[in-house]
Amino acid sequence: MTDAGQRIITDNVIQPFQMAKAGVRGRVVRMGSVVDSILNRHGYPEAVGRFLGEGLVLAAMLGGALKFDGIFTVQTKGDGAISMIAADMTTPGDMRGYASFDPEKLDEKAAEGSSLNVKEYLGNGYAAFTIDAGEEHKRYQGIVDLEGDSLAACMENYFDKSEQIDTLLRVAIEKSDGKWRAGGLMIQRLPDENATEFNQDREEENWRNAQALAGTITSQELTSPILKSAELLYKLFHEDGVWLYEPQELQDQCSCSAERVLNTLKTFGGSDMEDMVEDGIITVDCQFCSSKYEIRVDDII
Repeated sequence: MTDAGQRIITDNVIQPFQMAKAGVRGRVVRMGSVVDSILNRHGYPEAVGRFLGEGLVLAAMLGGALKFDGIFTVQTKGDGAISMIAADMTTPGDMRGYASFDPEKLDEKAAEGSSLNVKEYLGNGYAAFTIDAGEEHKRYQGIVDLEGDSLAACMENYFDKSEQIDTLLRVAIEKSDGKWRAGGLMIQRLPDENATEFNQDREEENWRNAQALAGTITSQELTSPILKSAELLYKLFHEDGVWLYEPQELQDQCSCSAERVLNTLKTFGGSDMEDMVEDGIITVDCQFCSSKYEIRVDDII
């Protein structure tokens, strides 16, 4: 089931895998201290933390497919109590996330006892994922309406309608004693361009079987700090066998820097910066990690 000499990482990890007897690949994501530090840094209300946590898991699961240096971003914009969620992974595993919300609208939803789904809290809008491979490469973005109970359901809709890749996503977020944990499972059907009619029928059966097995996973299993990814995959797919590939370690690491802030300010016009200057200094706070940067106006000009 595992490759010889493979690293064993038990938490804050993306674990890629492939079912040995079926044309199905996937990834498991487990997050402990990474998601906890990101969500608790801003003291997000529980509803906000759960949606942002889901965005972080999706960014890791989908971004784990990148075969080049880049940034995978999951972002939502809507007219609900939670107006924006942004979560991204910079390869090989730097995670960050941020959310905007209306406290009054959020309190109203809590008072109404609204179910914790996308339509109730994020409202009408869209979810987008962006692949940024740097200035020398074209940026790719996919957009889908905010439809479904969860962000994972929105992403499944995108793969079904736009990419036409059979995809199943499961995400779980848990908060216990003030500590956040998150986990996710993604499986995709591998296309076979040389498949015969007989093989297609067999592949359909294999995919349905993989879906059924993946559907048995519980939220507790996805977020368990004890159950290792390899053990979870063996429990789900041991009858068909599973090949594990090199895991990717995740860390809470923002991509902001003084150099990036300076370069961004240089794109502003002089009139745009006037209200930002105090005693010859412009102070910029990173919304993601709360780092503070003080840039001298003389350095911008």
